[in-house]
Parts: sequence; structure tokens; C-alpha cells
Amino acid sequence: MNLSKTEKVIGIILITLLLIVALSSTFFFLEKLKVSVPDWIAFNACAPTSFLYSGFFIVFLITRKAGFLVATSLPTYFLGTMSMFILPWNDNYLIAHIGHIIMTLNLIWSFYVVLKHKRYQELAIGLLVGMLIFVPYIAYVQTYNQAHAEEISRVFQQQ
Repeated sequence: MNLSKTEKVIGIILITLLLIVALSSTFFFLEKLKVSVPDWIAFNACAPTSFLYSGFFIVFLITRKAGFLVATSLPTYFLGTMSMFILPWNDNYLIAHIGHIIMTLNLIWSFYVVLKHKRYQELAIGLLVGMLIFVPYIAYVQTYNQAHAEEISRVFQQQ
């Protein structure tokens, strides 16, 4: 698949913004809040998802296989887009919501590119592989966060 210059530039801008937000939130959780890596993976599940999408984006640019663009769609939608409807819109979550918006824009861009170039088979394969990999991950995040609800409250109160 050959992207137009505009598609490529928009994709690179969006992925750069996503990486900046993911790196920032990773630093916040691991350095400022001093959470463990397992806690970070669950409490800040958007960042690992964003890093993985970024890696898949690079693989897509190299291989031109559209399935890589949509493989992380499920966790991006569930953990990013849907979080905008669950978390309150206040000062405490403003930066998180900026990240969620950027995740959503990357998701929209990915689907736009894949559908515009009519890569339906790669879309289906990417979504299927993504479901097989990320349904257990989302279940892990939800279960872990529920089991560690007191720890989450303590961590966020110290900020």
C-alpha cells in the first residue's frame, strides 16, 4: 500500500504526538508516582498499548501490511476512546484525556487509510489477531485494577 504524502505526514504527526503522550505518562507513573512495572501496565494501560501501536506503525511503514495498523484497535478503542466517556472531565484527568483524544485520532487515521486503500482482508486479519491477543490483555487490566483498587486510590492521592 502506497500512502499519499498527506496520509503519511498526518500518520507521522499523530504517531509522534502519541509517543510524546505515552512517554510522558510512563515517566509520570514510573518516576513520579513510583509504581511498579506490573502496576504501570495495568494502571496506565494506554501507554503500553500506545507503544505497541507505535511499533506496529513502524512495521507497517516497512512492510506495507495494513493489518499491523489495526491490530491494536481493540485496546486503543476500549482503553483510549471509551475512557473519555468513563473518566470525569476535570483538571485531574485533562492530560489523560488529551492522550485519549490522540489515541482516538490515530485509530481513526488507521481505519481511514486501510478502508481508503480497500485492504479489507488485511483489516479482517489485523482485527482478528488483535482480538486474540488483546481480549486477554484487557481482561488482565480490568481484573488487576479491580483487585488493586485501594492501591490505585493511594497512588492517585499522592500526586
